[in-house]
Amino acid sequence: MDRSPMKSPTRVIEEAGATSERHAATGLGPRALLALSAWCGLVAGLLEVGAIVLRKRTYDPNHLYGMSRHFVWLIPAVNLCLFLASGVLLCLAMPAWPRRGSWLARRLLCALTILPTLLVAFPQVYGIAWLVVALGIASQVVPVLERHAGGFRRLVRASFPVVAGLVPVLAGCLWGSDWIKTERERARPLPPPGAPNVLLIVLDTVAADHLDLHGYGRPTSPTLDELAVQGIRFDGVQAASTWTLPSHASLFTGRWPHELSANWLTPLDATAPTVAEFLGARGYATAGFVANTLYCAADSGLGRGFTNYCDFLFPRLTPFKPAVLVERCVGGLQALEQFLEDRLDFDGLRPAVQHLWWLVHADRKDAAAVNREFLDWLAQRPQPERPFFAFLNYYDAHYPYQLPELSIRRFGVEPRDRREADLIQNWWQRDKRGLSAQEIGFVRDAYDDCVANLDEHLGRLIDELGRRGVRDRTWLIVASDHGESFGEHAGVFCHGTSLYQTELHVPLILVPPKGSPAPRVVPDTVSLRDLAATIVDLVGLEAGSPFPGESLARFWSDSAESPRLPGGSGTSGRALAEVVPNDPQLNPARSRLLEPLWPLAALTEGDWSYIRREGEVREELFHLHNDPRETHNLTADPALLPRLEQMRETLSQLTAGPLTPRRYHP
Repeated sequence: MDRSPMKSPTRVIEEAGATSERHAATGLGPRALLALSAWCGLVAGLLEVGAIVLRKRTYDPNHLYGMSRHFVWLIPAVNLCLFLASGVLLCLAMPAWPRRGSWLARRLLCALTILPTLLVAFPQVYGIAWLVVALGIASQVVPVLERHAGGFRRLVRASFPVVAGLVPVLAGCLWGSDWIKTERERARPLPPPGAPNVLLIVLDTVAADHLDLHGYGRPTSPTLDELAVQGIRFDGVQAASTWTLPSHASLFTGRWPHELSANWLTPLDATAPTVAEFLGARGYATAGFVANTLYCAADSGLGRGFTNYCDFLFPRLTPFKPAVLVERCVGGLQALEQFLEDRLDFDGLRPAVQHLWWLVHADRKDAAAVNREFLDWLAQRPQPERPFFAFLNYYDAHYPYQLPELSIRRFGVEPRDRREADLIQNWWQRDKRGLSAQEIGFVRDAYDDCVANLDEHLGRLIDELGRRGVRDRTWLIVASDHGESFGEHAGVFCHGTSLYQTELHVPLILVPPKGSPAPRVVPDTVSLRDLAATIVDLVGLEAGSPFPGESLARFWSDSAESPRLPGGSGTSGRALAEVVPNDPQLNPARSRLLEPLWPLAALTEGDWSYIRREGEVREELFHLHNDPRETHNLTADPALLPRLEQMRETLSQLTAGPLTPRRYHP
């Protein structure tokens, strides 16, 4: 029997009114739902940006961002769009669940607001697991907010202008910094009259051994052949490393890789000055246009000193890619498609998923786009009388070896089935063990097609510079940062994996302005590291140069001679190269990211190549003239012991002692 005291009619009415007010306070109409969705999207985006920056600056071993520097405003803007779209869908769905729709919408929005921060802070955790955690947090947080609905509404109203205003403020800070750099450049005194332009072009991943310029059996490089006839061709050039970032960093600073911070997980820091900084401070206009957005973008440190630096393009829906919700959703759809195809032999989702990936992820910048950016910059310069130092990085020959649309295949064929398409698309991740000679040949043909196509676009650029009258006032420097391996040594493929000549030997051509040194061929061993000193010498600013190394101009001066090395049949010169093999980011055991990896070092002197792996101390010695494929290790030959000991000592001197993992992972 209920013995509770009877409530008066007035009390019942008051409680009913309070309940009604409480439901009204916690209910969501369409306008309120859309406003809340927009606020949650902006907050989620700003929290995601903060989590990215905090992670990169504290506990993440990988300090490269891997995205455009505009992510600080792009991610909040993308999340705003995503959450507004979600709000619209919830508004359409709520009439079907009039009693529970508002309850569900609040918890879902709260979970989605929390989820991006969790995904970014700990990316190694499965997204489904974080979604469950986010829903659990939302189930605890939302009831508290519902009990204080009035205060929460006031918080949203008061903070909305702030969070919305932060997005244009962050974008304005980036564009403002670019404007300030441009104004500073315009205010600098001009270099002396007659100072030449310098155009440095790096053909990323173009191996010298795949150019008919260096004796390859296929006509892959007619443009380079033509340039070599007009300028100075170097036949014995060695890269300072066999992958992009340390090779470029050495080229820009004149320092060996072990002297620099640049590595698989670490950008180039500001310790050593760059050519762009040096020339920019002396009145040159500086601009960079790069296609390798993984290791040449602004976050790599290579953009330091450039007033203009163009890396990422944003075609189609690719501005949505930096947002982690988009990245994880697309990745999840790909995994689902692969699961259905592998387990159920169902590939009905494949076309749709591939198209979605193309819309969001296919932002590879080809040579035509790089040329267009550079030529547009030339045409729009506010001070065309100011000489320039421009840097172009082409990525077309880098894996995956896919030609742009409407390009000509000169040596290979279109993939004939899915197996061949996957062989090209996933070449780097593909297990190379067990590949047939035909499969390797198919991929090599695709690579040669990419090299030849890149050479064609280089020719188009040179022709256009001639039509504009720029060519006759410009030093043109064309090089590659490293080569590429295709199994010439057992188990060695791609690049950044060894210090054999397939990855170290690169082309280098210097074409002078009109009326400068006569064309010639230099057979000596030289290093790309010397390009920094060479560039400042070419423009007459060698006095006070901070760049180590020797200017290559010594090879065409009147007193230039090429003395031979004792005991060798080749010409003089030496070059150091270093690599920490195997990108740890691609190691399937993510826990091994911080595992010390012993570096390789190589010394090339004339016809001799000496390679040493530190730690386990494995040595190789090759005579390149007699054994160009480096198949006969001569370290056990007692007659060559003096040569071996001399190269050991020289290598140790150049590296200033053993190359330990700590020297690459400070």
